[in-house]
Amino acid sequence: MTVIQLPPLPSEVPPLTCDPAAIRSCGGDLLSASAQVDDLGTFAASGARIGDWVGLGSTAYHQGVTPLGHRADAMSLALRGVAQRVQAHAEEMQSLLERRTDLVERKTHLAQQVAHLRAEAASATEADVAALQADCDRVATQVQTYETDVTTWAGDLSAEEAEMVQAFQRVLGADDVERIYGGVADPADGALAAKPGGGASPQEVNDWWDSLTREQQQAIIAAAPGAIGNLDGIPAGARDAANTVAMTRDLADWTHAEDEGVITPDERVWLENVRAADEARHNIEDRTDPVTGEPIRAQVYIYDPAAFGGDGAIAISAGDLDTADNVAVVVPGLGTDGESAGYQADRAATMYEAARHLDAGASNASMFWIGYDAPDNLPWDEGFDWAGVAGESMATNGGERLADTVDGLRAGRDGEPAHMTAVGHSYGSTTTGHAAHDHGLAVDDIVVVGSPGLGGDTDHARDLGIDPEHVWAGANSRDPVADLGNHGWVHGETVGGAGLGDDPAEDDFGAHRFQAESTTRGGAFSFDDHSKYFDHDTESLHNISQIVNGNYDAVQHAGHVHDPWHDGPQDPEYDRDPTSPTTTGMTP
Repeated sequence: MTVIQLPPLPSEVPPLTCDPAAIRSCGGDLLSASAQVDDLGTFAASGARIGDWVGLGSTAYHQGVTPLGHRADAMSLALRGVAQRVQAHAEEMQSLLERRTDLVERKTHLAQQVAHLRAEAASATEADVAALQADCDRVATQVQTYETDVTTWAGDLSAEEAEMVQAFQRVLGADDVERIYGGVADPADGALAAKPGGGASPQEVNDWWDSLTREQQQAIIAAAPGAIGNLDGIPAGARDAANTVAMTRDLADWTHAEDEGVITPDERVWLENVRAADEARHNIEDRTDPVTGEPIRAQVYIYDPAAFGGDGAIAISAGDLDTADNVAVVVPGLGTDGESAGYQADRAATMYEAARHLDAGASNASMFWIGYDAPDNLPWDEGFDWAGVAGESMATNGGERLADTVDGLRAGRDGEPAHMTAVGHSYGSTTTGHAAHDHGLAVDDIVVVGSPGLGGDTDHARDLGIDPEHVWAGANSRDPVADLGNHGWVHGETVGGAGLGDDPAEDDFGAHRFQAESTTRGGAFSFDDHSKYFDHDTESLHNISQIVNGNYDAVQHAGHVHDPWHDGPQDPEYDRDPTSPTTTGMTP
């Protein structure tokens, strides 16, 4: 009987245990350290120079400061180089992990085929030999290709590890740093000199950024993160990298000042905003994508802890703003400042989870936007801007900022345009209304929930500058804030009129009203119901997420509020039994 040449069993894939996220974090820490050392170099070259001090002491001081600044500049470049190599290492290790997973799957499949062929060979007849040998030869070729790929993978892993060791060894001592980086010009300097001036459009900013080399971009992120971190037109990924550097540096600097007892009152306020932003970022990253099971990516899109007199400006997304198919910008209202970033991050992450759960085939990003001076302080606390909720000036100013932010988001994306939705809650809906009415907010859909009105000049959905078919309102029938809007054809001269424009849930306004009741709703005028719109397994979150995903047919519509001439406003939702649609959990 002819002997069948059986294929060999595939070898095991060598083990690999690593955490690309931790490596990436290490690279970020090194980049932040580079920024701090760069600040020292800048200080030594400018702030530390005392022009009106003369004499022997002055001469000795300046002679000592000059080399310090020179060494700091060289050390900053060295740290930056290592940081960038570490971050590249994180990406390469992620790729190697994915390649290993593929190899393990191939090994399992090949082993099953070999076992099957061996069983077939044990009972084969002479008539089976030719076909069986052909199968064995085919699988043997696949095993050989697999073994070559394993060898290549192992070689790439060894080469990557060797390059990382070399990257650190090149700058182990001060002499090495001086030899390699002493007197080297910072690539950031020339790049920043060509940066468009104030008033440049987001597209002009994006064109400038795209014209830079990768080295120049990375240099700016490390040396001057504040130059691009909040600049509209810069891609979200680059803004996130710059803002993370700035946040890590500020957190270290002001925490040290606090520990030493030398922190100023202003710095203490800023530090609380930094801590809140850091908490918000981690709140998002600690959540899990319901489709992939992987941690949700966070991006710090706006970071200015000293903005608005210390209230702070912070915007962080759950998901990648540069690549997501569907992007939602959540605009909060009364009581919002930098210290509330953790609370707002929970809403952004919850919306991301719901949108992904309801449509696993699309990618999402949901960003909370504390990008305007919202009314937040009580008179006995830090000031009187809480009273701003009674007027529209803060919403008017915020509307312009919101429109600029959305323009920047669109200009920063190099790929396909996103389906973009603005979601305004409470006073944030008034801000959203002004952004649309006054500045042509460049979104595909406008969603408002718990709205006291979209501004006095907005009498109808068509006044917002987009098709009224894409204007949506959610109002819990027990929410007293949602009941503040003007009612009736005479706009406020009947019952109501204490709000900031016409009620967007009313029939005359022309928006789609969607179901937004809660199974835990209270009695009449329940202020708790004003904060339930973003809770999981609620009608509101379900419908907001369907709109964000562009799945309009899945939206659960509600009857509009109407205001007959002989009575006050009537809400058909008041007596309806609420439902609890599922918006959370892993999607198979």
